[in-house]
Amino acid sequence: MELFLVIKGPPITLWLRFNPISQLPVFFASLFSMDGDFAPIVELVKLRRKHGFLLAIDDAHATLVCGKTGGGAAEKFKCENDVDICIGTLSKASGCHGGFIACSKKWKQLIQSRGRSFIFSTSTPVPIAAAAHAAVNVAKQETWRRKAIWNRVLEFRAMTRIPITSPIISLIVGSEVKALEASRHLLKSGFHVTAIRPPTVPSNSCRLRIALSAVHTRDDLRKLVTALSECINFEEIGFNCKNYSSKL
Repeated sequence: MELFLVIKGPPITLWLRFNPISQLPVFFASLFSMDGDFAPIVELVKLRRKHGFLLAIDDAHATLVCGKTGGGAAEKFKCENDVDICIGTLSKASGCHGGFIACSKKWKQLIQSRGRSFIFSTSTPVPIAAAAHAAVNVAKQETWRRKAIWNRVLEFRAMTRIPITSPIISLIVGSEVKALEASRHLLKSGFHVTAIRPPTVPSNSCRLRIALSAVHTRDDLRKLVTALSECINFEEIGFNCKNYSSKL
């Protein structure tokens, strides 16, 4: 599980000077990119309420995809007010470039004055900022896109009986040879499904990573499942998302 304490970096070290050492900041990814399962956000929020630590979330794969309005994992799990800092990217659901940090005015001022990555980076070009703004508006207004993604998730579950919990599907096949052979077969069948290998994932846990989107149709899924069944055995593959989310 990708959960760890962040204790280095100018903004964090400055924060620690004026706060009890017991209030270490906790930073985690909300939706894991290689496994497709959610972090135990509800449990982490309960711990935050009890101990008062800083909670920072990497919402790269959930922004504009999760939540009623596309607000991400925090909105999905109804804990927006418990997240101190939300970091996201504009290169995935937004289809743009760059990223963002959503935080309070106090944290914004601190990051602007002490965040080296921000201070020494070139500002975002106006066309990119305009495109990102347009993407946010589209996500808010055209809610059918988000509904379509989650409908595809439910349909894939029904067709394969694999209990996926997000649009990121991680099918563990084992060796690199099996993963590459399956990926090549799928490409010939009209599907670009990447074989994920070490060092991205541990040895003997090579996998096929599928990412569903709003443009995929039910017919696309039927054809994909047929192609998958020709190169892998659904009953033999490994799968990480046996539960709704990871455990602490």
